Amino acid sequence: MTRVRTRFAPSPTGRLHLGNLRIAVFNQLFARHHGGDFVLRVEDTDAGRTQEGSLEAILDDLRWAGLEWDEGPERPGPFAPYHQSEREPLHRRAAERLHADGLAYLCFCDETAIEAARADPEVVGPGCPGGCRDLSSEKAERRRAEGESPTLRFAVPDGTITIEDAIRGEVSFHGRDVSDFVVLRADGRPTYNLAVVVDDIAMEISHVIRGAGHLSNTPKQHLLFLAMDARPPVFAHLPTVLGEDRKKLSKREGSAALTELRERGFHPDGVVNYVSLLGWSPGDDREILTRDELVRAMTLDRVGASDTVFDPEKLLWCSEQHIALMSLEELTEAVRPFITSVELPIKAERLPLAVDAVRTRLSVFSDIVPALELLYPGDEKLRAGWRELLEDEDAGETIVAEIQAALAEVEPFTAESINRRIRERGKEIGARGPSLFHPVRLALMGTRSGPDMGGIMVALGRDEVIRRLQPHGPGV
Repeated sequence: MTRVRTRFAPSPTGRLHLGNLRIAVFNQLFARHHGGDFVLRVEDTDAGRTQEGSLEAILDDLRWAGLEWDEGPERPGPFAPYHQSEREPLHRRAAERLHADGLAYLCFCDETAIEAARADPEVVGPGCPGGCRDLSSEKAERRRAEGESPTLRFAVPDGTITIEDAIRGEVSFHGRDVSDFVVLRADGRPTYNLAVVVDDIAMEISHVIRGAGHLSNTPKQHLLFLAMDARPPVFAHLPTVLGEDRKKLSKREGSAALTELRERGFHPDGVVNYVSLLGWSPGDDREILTRDELVRAMTLDRVGASDTVFDPEKLLWCSEQHIALMSLEELTEAVRPFITSVELPIKAERLPLAVDAVRTRLSVFSDIVPALELLYPGDEKLRAGWRELLEDEDAGETIVAEIQAALAEVEPFTAESINRRIRERGKEIGARGPSLFHPVRLALMGTRSGPDMGGIMVALGRDEVIRRLQPHGPGV
């Protein structure tokens, strides 16, 4: 059986966004499922669009997402180099072979004229309007010797081109609709379709998993594989992702750089989980899957051909669910960088307790800041809470005093013991529900709602709780 080898081939023209991250996710998970190789190849032949630092940013984004590659930049393998620009001699030699075998011809036509001709319904035929396909090799070489700079154009055969797509089934194209296409530009640089086919052959890529937008390139690439006496890989074109209005996904929705998600603190496993569900299902009703579960379940027969819809709320929910799966130690380390950006009077040794108290309020890691601000609102807000308590709550001051006294004696000072003692003391003084908890929360946090009371008090510590529950607020 052929070893499964997939590839992700980004261009260093900008940061990764959700759309191309999805392609990388499917390729990596599929390769891992089959015990194969995930290859990272850099398509950097368009020097004019290459942005300095873009490749490093892409590699960093892939590492953030946990998409480690087996071969590619920083991980050389047996098929190096992995920068397409360094492979141009291979591409040119392949083009020359196509020309020598009579499968490609020199074309002297202006590309603008060709496009205009193809738009004219009166023009028939897959070639170019100048008739270059029918030029004898002698005439073509004479024109080149006289100073004309031709492109090299692949001669598309007449008839039907049929591809067996692993997701869409049998897909057919007519040669007349494909039209002869350039494989070598006038300046000698290879085109995209030639370069990817040559590299896929050389790197023994077995499966090409990509977006539906590449479907139009597939017949051209299929013909090139055959022309080079190579077996075409298995093609699999993922369904198109639509916006919530079921129109083409806008840049604002799906093409936001991963930088934005990282800055907000989305859980990377949640992002990977979500994009894997865009067009695929594990075969049951699970929606939250760990990385190992995704690898075990990832097969192409579970990918649908129908368009799928991007749901930003579900992306957020997936992040929230994966945060909930984290250990307290992992979560504390994950939120630490976000906490350093603000000033909170929290001691380092109490940080895990504080994180534990508010963890259910986190959908993204940056939510830790407003969550902890509930615990540390500042004395002025606490005094304001007391003023509200005295104005609105019947017997509120008495209730707070009773709870303060009860908490001074609670042992051990754990969330369970604290919550139990508050309920017991409330029952003893005839207070329960909101009439019990609202006054205590107003005194403790300056607000009527918030996380679990016991967890908050453990995070703050007994001394701070007693200080806040003193009559009229801290410092009064």
